[in-house]
Amino acid sequence: MTGKSDLSFTGLTDEQAQELHSVYMSGLWLFVTIAVIAHLAVFIWRPWF
Repeated sequence: MTGKSDLSFTGLTDEQAQELHSVYMSGLWLFVTIAVIAHLAVFIWRPWF
């Protein structure tokens, strides 16, 4: 069983925090990719400058 000294202030172990971080970063990159594609599509359709 994991002792209290192994947990960070979030209550996660180091392995859990790294797994959560990797899932978060994957979602962030997906969001950024979709946003960039959407902005390019709108700019090609109707340039704003």
